[in-house]
Amino acid sequence: VRPFQLMMGKLIGVGAVGVTQIVSWMILIPIIVLGISFTFGLSLEGSGPTADQMAAAENLDTSIIENIIRELLSYNWWLIGISFILYYVGGYLLYSSLFGAMGAMMGDDLGESNSLSLIVTIPVVLALYIGIVAAQSPNSPLAVYSSMFPLFSPIVMPCRLAYDPPLWQVGLSVVLLFAATYGVVLFSAKIYRVGILMYGKKAGVKEIIKWMRK
Repeated sequence: VRPFQLMMGKLIGVGAVGVTQIVSWMILIPIIVLGISFTFGLSLEGSGPTADQMAAAENLDTSIIENIIRELLSYNWWLIGISFILYYVGGYLLYSSLFGAMGAMMGDDLGESNSLSLIVTIPVVLALYIGIVAAQSPNSPLAVYSSMFPLFSPIVMPCRLAYDPPLWQVGLSVVLLFAATYGVVLFSAKIYRVGILMYGKKAGVKEIIKWMRK
């Protein structure tokens, strides 16, 4: 196979496992919610639990559980679910391509490997902290602009989805993410196709530029 096919085969194979897990949870969560409702005899239409239901629940405060379920049902799960898969796929391809390019550039020096990995890891760590801020203040300038930036959007925008951000922001964020992903995949493939064959040799900046021009 060609080096590009080898790289994409690895990325798609591992990514498909993650998508399978996400879809499984999307199916299981409604089942779990319905199971809890039937088990504790909760009514999602607004009526409170009866005395018999309270006794069957062994004095459990069902009103708390009922409020939680109502809050969960109030979210736009179609938007959240579809957007989450898009951000997962885009973010996964973006970062895995970068890690693939870095891996192809690495030699046998462990210190060099850690340094190159840190370059790709730093945006992920920053996005996690910004995601915490976005969950507390979803419409702040930091949250909005970070959710548009391709390196941050796969983590930050899902933190805002529960707060109903404008659809144009979600759409623009997805377009920018996949446009950046396409460019990064092409960039990484040029490095990967040569670097993967350069076993044990450290790649310099001039060599990397040369690989990209081929």
